[in-house]
Amino acid sequence: MTARQLLILILHFPAGVQRRQSRMWEPGPAERPLHDCRAEGFLRGLRELQSTGTLCDVILKGCEESAVGIPCHRNVLSVHSAYFRTVFTQDWKDSSQPIFQLRNIDSRTLNELVKYAYTLDLSLNADNAASILIAAQFLQMEPVVRLCWNYVEQHMRLCNCLTVYALASNHHNPPLAATAVSLIRRHFVRLSQDKQFLEMDSQQLTAVIVSDDVDVGSEDQVLHTVLRWLDHDRPGRLAHVLAVLKGVRAALLSAQCRFAYSQVLGSVATLMPSCLVDEMPTRDMQNSTPRHSIGAQEVILCVGGDGVDGKVVATVDVFCPSTATVWRLQDLPTRVELCTAVLADPGWMIISTRRGLKTIQRDVRYTDLSGTWHSIAPMQTLRHAEGLAALDGRVYAVGGYGLYSAEMLASVEVYDPSVDSWSAAAPLPVGLAYPALVACGGRLYAFGGDSTENYGHHGGRAAIARATSSAFAYEPAVDTWSRLADMPTARSVCVASVAASGLIYVLGGHLHSHGRADVDAYNCVTNQWVRKRRFAEAAKIPRLRLPGREVVRSRWTRE
Repeated sequence: MTARQLLILILHFPAGVQRRQSRMWEPGPAERPLHDCRAEGFLRGLRELQSTGTLCDVILKGCEESAVGIPCHRNVLSVHSAYFRTVFTQDWKDSSQPIFQLRNIDSRTLNELVKYAYTLDLSLNADNAASILIAAQFLQMEPVVRLCWNYVEQHMRLCNCLTVYALASNHHNPPLAATAVSLIRRHFVRLSQDKQFLEMDSQQLTAVIVSDDVDVGSEDQVLHTVLRWLDHDRPGRLAHVLAVLKGVRAALLSAQCRFAYSQVLGSVATLMPSCLVDEMPTRDMQNSTPRHSIGAQEVILCVGGDGVDGKVVATVDVFCPSTATVWRLQDLPTRVELCTAVLADPGWMIISTRRGLKTIQRDVRYTDLSGTWHSIAPMQTLRHAEGLAALDGRVYAVGGYGLYSAEMLASVEVYDPSVDSWSAAAPLPVGLAYPALVACGGRLYAFGGDSTENYGHHGGRAAIARATSSAFAYEPAVDTWSRLADMPTARSVCVASVAASGLIYVLGGHLHSHGRADVDAYNCVTNQWVRKRRFAEAAKIPRLRLPGREVVRSRWTRE
């Protein structure tokens, strides 16, 4: 009996017998429907036949010379793959050769796809998602392709967006490619230093730099990136660089960079036929519109807090250090006594507020830093004294106190502005309140704060939390926290900031109600701390001298 006959017998099992079995077995309210059980039994039976080689009529092999054959049934493969359906009904219809080798799919990937064909179960991870996607597209296994794209989209982060962009561009997923490009533009200066950035083809690079949204301080940075890309493979790319250079806004270049730009055009002109020289960009063709980020100023936003008369205010003031000027944005919808704020992108900000002894969650977004405030979805857990930080276009709320002040939280939530919703992420190893939270190198870092590890007693009263020296790092790609080397100084209500050198500075805060003047710097590469110069004055809450006000640094373009 062949595998084809076997499947026909199973699929055409006598209907009368099925009805009799249905009457004998009536599922209870907590049991799954009978057709689900039959489907599981059917798949389990196919898997057993495949694993024992029973009635198998084809052996699949991967591209390796030493690849081990995988016994399969042609019928099963044909159900899941249009490629196999065509091969087995036409080219291989009468073949007596049982071995079918796929020269472009490795054995590990092939095993996963065969497992899916027999179990409908697919094990995706960061190492195999791309190879399974490419193989599934070749074999025309559309459900697998959709699963892979969903996985890639859900796990795209700053650390892998270049890989996602290349994958989406080369394998026909324009919406995902556009999402990846948007992330690359927002972090252009940083990502352009990545070796993988230099592997883009001319069309991919042009799509990145042509937009007004490329976040650079000057147009010179765009040209320097293009020249580095060209030098990475000058013989192979010189003929294609003209299309890329049209994305550079030569009218905005400095005099030195304009000379370099002209030199590259001269090199391209020597390779072009005379009939195509007219396609060279001229002054009239050059885009002179500044990119949105050019001309932005560093500013400090002061949010809410106590006013000069001691009353809680709803104001948001902006201070520009370079011009020593102050101006006021539109007031918040409500007065803010205590809050946590984070600038999630150059265009919007998240505020989490607390009023009184109970936690009243008001999360609001300032859409364009010059318009109006809008309410967004509330967090899943009411909290205050949490840490807020932005990473890869999402906002993370870490720890804090719950509805009752003694309830210290280890839970973590992530806000996705594209769908206006919060979702749970991996919790901290311990509960933390008032942690210093900062993003650096595609990871999230939490330093200090009040911790459940350091409960103490005060005058015989109930246990209270104490400041901790603990430090943790969150890896979004694998959704896990790891413990780092402890800080030299335990502190709570401190702040953390990333320097141009890549070091993370943790400063201020308090320990046992005493302000800290210590400044510690953390090296993310070596996992080591360095003690820096102390403040002249200890600061319990390192902020501007505005009582209770939250301070956020931002890049700003004032119209």
